[in-house]
Amino acid sequence: MYVNSWFDQTIQIKTELKGTEISILSYRFSGLEKMADGVYTFFAILATFIGGSGVILNFLVCLTYFATPKLLNASNIFLLNMAVGDFIYSLVALPLLVASNVRGKWAFGEAGCTAYAFITFFCALGSMMLLAVAAYERYFTLCRLYSDGQIQFSKKKAIILCVLMWCYALLWSLMPVLGWSRYILEGIGTSCSVDWTSRKPSDVWYTILLILGCFVLPVAIIVYSYIKTFRALRKLSQQALQNWGENNRVTQQTLKAERKMMWVIVAITAGYLFAWTPYALASVVAIVNPNRISPIGATIPAYMAKSSACYNPTIYVFMYRKMRSRLYEILCCKKSQVHPDAPSASEIASVRQSAPATLAGGRRTSSGDKFVDSSNTA
Repeated sequence: MYVNSWFDQTIQIKTELKGTEISILSYRFSGLEKMADGVYTFFAILATFIGGSGVILNFLVCLTYFATPKLLNASNIFLLNMAVGDFIYSLVALPLLVASNVRGKWAFGEAGCTAYAFITFFCALGSMMLLAVAAYERYFTLCRLYSDGQIQFSKKKAIILCVLMWCYALLWSLMPVLGWSRYILEGIGTSCSVDWTSRKPSDVWYTILLILGCFVLPVAIIVYSYIKTFRALRKLSQQALQNWGENNRVTQQTLKAERKMMWVIVAITAGYLFAWTPYALASVVAIVNPNRISPIGATIPAYMAKSSACYNPTIYVFMYRKMRSRLYEILCCKKSQVHPDAPSASEIASVRQSAPATLAGGRRTSSGDKFVDSSNTA
């Protein structure tokens, strides 16, 4: 009688493992506790807002860039790639999150869990690395321009760097799929991520290297680049004042445009760090003491990270006047007012190119002198 009972239970478990109940078993055996219905409703509404905003805003940014190729200088190529990544994530991954919260459990099985986590990590890591190279591009262009008057960062280099950063993100995202660590349910059990709590040495090493290579490293590059860029910008401001005078139109336009572009990238970076730093810290705590963070305590940083999909387009549209104006023209079906002679970032850089040359020649231009673009007279 005892043997038959044990045998019946074994057959039942094997049948469940072969059927559609595998996701339910994984949920129960993972130790995740069932939350109140109000908790799932709250996160379903939050995920709907993040996903809807991310799809609409990032689509508008992509539409504006594709409709206005003149806006695509090196810096904007990085921002366009971030918008594409955030759009894909918002369109593909977040609906799975909404549906799971509505059901009160992960609704798409282990394969769906792996696919969701892979897409999330791929898009998130790609955006983080693109922010790092965008910050470096600003530093490199400004400092090289100040030192020898040459504009070295081309659109081709920007495209190559974008491809490399996406490949870098793909490498780290694929590792859990291929067996180095794994993707499992996290928080309240309606989303998936890397297994931060695993005690296996190989999984712990993956988590440590992931945090160092995909969070600490890009943050260090961003901070270093902006510190150096601000110092170079201060020197360039002094140089412009010496050569053209404080009230000269070229001086004012050059410095205003450069500061504007820098603050756009700084604001995007600050928003991204605000979104991802709590998640990174929660991951570190999970490595050290897996039982220290409650399911809701692990879910809140995860949703803060997911909200970064709608930070970038919001900040960029509101801070970049030319982008905002062009978007208004597209939505109102008006003819483009972005002309080749408009003061884009690349053209302003060519205007600034005369600053080192002027200083090297030992001449000063008064505020009343007419400025002649050296690139047009060569």
